[in-house]
Amino acid sequence: MKNGGFDVIIGNPPYVEYSKVRGDYTIKGYETESCGNLYANAIERSFDIQCERGRLGMIVQLPIVCTDRMKPLQKLCIESSSLLWFANFDDRPGRLFDGLEHIRATIVMNVKAREDCAIYSTQYNRWYSETRTTLFETVNFSEVTPFIVSGSIPKNGNRLSSELTQKIINFSSLGKAISSRSSHSIYFHNAPQYWVRAMDFVPYFWNEKVGEQISSHVKRLYLIKAYEPIVAAMLNSSLFYWWFIKLSNCRDLGLREISTFPMGIDEMDATIKSQLEKLAKQLMADLKQNSKRKNCEYKATGRVIYDEFYPSKSKPIIDEIDRVLASHYGFTDEELDFIINYD
Repeated sequence: MKNGGFDVIIGNPPYVEYSKVRGDYTIKGYETESCGNLYANAIERSFDIQCERGRLGMIVQLPIVCTDRMKPLQKLCIESSSLLWFANFDDRPGRLFDGLEHIRATIVMNVKAREDCAIYSTQYNRWYSETRTTLFETVNFSEVTPFIVSGSIPKNGNRLSSELTQKIINFSSLGKAISSRSSHSIYFHNAPQYWVRAMDFVPYFWNEKVGEQISSHVKRLYLIKAYEPIVAAMLNSSLFYWWFIKLSNCRDLGLREISTFPMGIDEMDATIKSQLEKLAKQLMADLKQNSKRKNCEYKATGRVIYDEFYPSKSKPIIDEIDRVLASHYGFTDEELDFIINYD
């Protein structure tokens, strides 16, 4: 410590909410206190005891790269480093920690220096357990420094993902078409897994306590104009799913991912709009046709009846939407193929 700190720091810090240990000890004077998890404090302390040009490697939870409450930690990582790498891993189907549930992980590595920081990230890696022995040999990083979004370090990971980001980033954001209240709206499920589900109708949901209502997982998005079919088509596209995985915690779809999406409605010509409106109409009809009404029992709410949707059965229509969007953004055939077959 008298010689300036440690050359190398490697750790697997505790994934513990600060609120659970506040009665045992107090965090004082940490920039990352508001992050609410001890791994953020452990990383901050590591930066304090790391020597100039020293190396750090920590395996922590995925929110370090994708949640707003980790903004102080993201800021500190960038300010403390000349080089940063983030390797991101799902826990389905394979996982880094066998035997533990819901451990989606990020390995963060840095070189400490007080100078401009170059940031590199992987894609959101999903793999099967039998390929674990070669997992790290196949991990790729790409620079994401120009694409940082407040609260998110994009999970790019390859050339095509970076090129696509560069192509769409200057289009006007979808947020410009969103209103706080209007007569125009669509509905989206806020917890997608492998498909984003957006509809111009209210999905059926009923429980025996309150009767028919909108499910708590379905959120309403108000629009400034009659953009419902265009926005519904866009949110169901594989292109938007790619954007969602890049920026989010890959479990919860929020307004940040939707409002920041470079949709470019203002730049969209009439032919593109017409094609998207037609495809949206086909997709809504197909989603309804393929849906199934489910009947379940839950302890908290009792009997629940709801419509379950299967977007995978509508993939040919979704692919057509992506082809129209490729024309809108000027994607190459290679870039379109990457999006249509993404993940």
